[in-house]
Amino acid sequence: MKPKRNVIIGSLVLLICGYLLWAQRPVTILRVGERFEYDPTLFHGLYVSSERGFMDFEAYDIAVNHFALTEWGRIHWYLQHKNELKAKYHIPTSASYYIVFWDIGGGFIDGEKSGDGDLFCFPPQKNTKENCIEKNVLLIVEFDAGSYERFSFSNIEYYWITMPDGKLLRIKNAL
Repeated sequence: MKPKRNVIIGSLVLLICGYLLWAQRPVTILRVGERFEYDPTLFHGLYVSSERGFMDFEAYDIAVNHFALTEWGRIHWYLQHKNELKAKYHIPTSASYYIVFWDIGGGFIDGEKSGDGDLFCFPPQKNTKENCIEKNVLLIVEFDAGSYERFSFSNIEYYWITMPDGKLLRIKNAL
């Protein structure tokens, strides 16, 4: 009975140590891009963003590697690195914003050559045609001026908001 118990305890210790080592990897930001929001109700086909002067709203996409496993960990990573994102990548620069954190998955691929999967493509870069990734949203951060910062995840029936005192509140979607 003792050898079996020792194997189980040893396996659990290895599993916990492996998880802790894996969870300690730093988050790597691989690509950042600004997205123009298209609003067909305004000026028939013009892009709407603060850069054009129509409204103070901007949308951003960030491809990351080694993001936290839990929703709580992802939100706290964002809150801890919010100033760094603003200083290094100028995100956000407007009063209202929408930020999507994408999982890098298997890496960037050429959207023209890929015949499989649902892809999200970043603006093209000069040196490569590999600017698309398979769609896997890890975190969505939304903020409208005068409102709460909202954190949501794909296919989840609830979201989180920051309260004025800095605490996080979980709210079930009304849908």
